[in-house]
Amino acid sequence: MRKPSFLITNPGSQQGPRFAGSPLATNLPRWFWRCCGPAVIRQKEAQSLLEQIRDIDGDFEFETYYSLSCHNCPDVVQALNLMAVLNPRIKHTAIDGGTFQNEITERNVMGVPAVFVNGKEFGQGRMTLTEIVAKVDTGAEKRAAEALNKRDAYDVLIVGSGPAGAAAAVYSARKGIRTGLMGERFGGQVLDTVDIETISRCRKPKARNWRAR
Repeated sequence: MRKPSFLITNPGSQQGPRFAGSPLATNLPRWFWRCCGPAVIRQKEAQSLLEQIRDIDGDFEFETYYSLSCHNCPDVVQALNLMAVLNPRIKHTAIDGGTFQNEITERNVMGVPAVFVNGKEFGQGRMTLTEIVAKVDTGAEKRAAEALNKRDAYDVLIVGSGPAGAAAAVYSARKGIRTGLMGERFGGQVLDTVDIETISRCRKPKARNWRAR
């Protein structure tokens, strides 16, 4: 077991997410609150997704390397923490790369967040809870296709779920047209951006403000 580390559980339970890092880090409390505070309690994920997590069959031990200055890390850590809370067969350890630099070198981690599952590389960069579950639950793609086939046909299908695609879908739907929006994740590349510098007559708006809209 890595030292220092600490496990977060409910009373009478040994199931929950683990953090491996120095508890004395200056900005750890604020970062930790983003991962395990009200954001987790107010989780707005669809009930069907939460049930899907509870029903995942298999044993998965996730390890996430993070940095306290990384703006994408808390979202990934939070998603995996939620999975560890909902399913007793899923474990998650969030590892401070600055504290365990030797592991960063051994595993050739080039950027954070970097996620490993059962000792093998799983993914790097920003990932949503839906994306993580889809990669773990091998039957999810087939079930999603079956559910889509049961829906009525769309009049318009917009490919791309970035700001342009979202705007097109809104205006199309406002005209009473049955509209479908297809994309890897809602928001597109804006989700991976800190500052936006390509919008005319806008002075470097913060991406998080645009995401909130």
